[in-house]
Amino acid sequence: MLFQYNIVEGRTIEDVWRDIMWCAVRKGFDYRVEVGSYEGQIRRQLDYAVLRVLEPSTRPLGVRVPEGCGIPAPTDEDKIWKYFKRYIIGTEKGLNEDYTYGMFIAPQLPRAIEILNKSRGNTNQAAITIGDEASINLDDPPCLKVITFKVVNGLLQMGLFFRSWDLFTGLPENLGGLQLLKEYVLAQLEFDVQDGPIVAFSDGLHLYEMYFKLVNVLNVDKI
Repeated sequence: MLFQYNIVEGRTIEDVWRDIMWCAVRKGFDYRVEVGSYEGQIRRQLDYAVLRVLEPSTRPLGVRVPEGCGIPAPTDEDKIWKYFKRYIIGTEKGLNEDYTYGMFIAPQLPRAIEILNKSRGNTNQAAITIGDEASINLDDPPCLKVITFKVVNGLLQMGLFFRSWDLFTGLPENLGGLQLLKEYVLAQLEFDVQDGPIVAFSDGLHLYEMYFKLVNVLNVDKI
């Protein structure tokens, strides 16, 4: 049974981002990272979370923070577009990179689109996996593991699973870039279907202590 405080639904990416950070601060558990990114730092993490962005195409895709808060917004429209081109569909690794998501997404994307068109959306098989059997040996295996496309009530829905997910900086840019991917897929479909929600699951959604005060500012109406 899912606990309600770990389920967040909102109209836009910014709505969901703000609300799930509030949940993490108040309902998460703390632990020191022993293996992984930012070793030695304390994370506050939700044991699991389900997010549903009802209208993820709403612009701007980037999220905002109050002026004068001392912390810059984690992303904006330009950064999201570059992230989409470089890491979501791009296949070239940087000098110190082990992979991009695009290395796994790009080879599977034509087949996923073909499956959707052939079935006119009546299928559960349009799923893309990220990583391979060697990925577990990387210092930082891919955080995003699965992307699915389903047509539900005439809407193209994207499903996501993240094994680990940085709430403040990662989530808004990831969701913005993946929404651009969904819009790309939608443009290739040959039947009547509209843009739909993003549904994401993670059992490693976390926030670092440095952002707690900002979370209060973003959710001052709830205090």
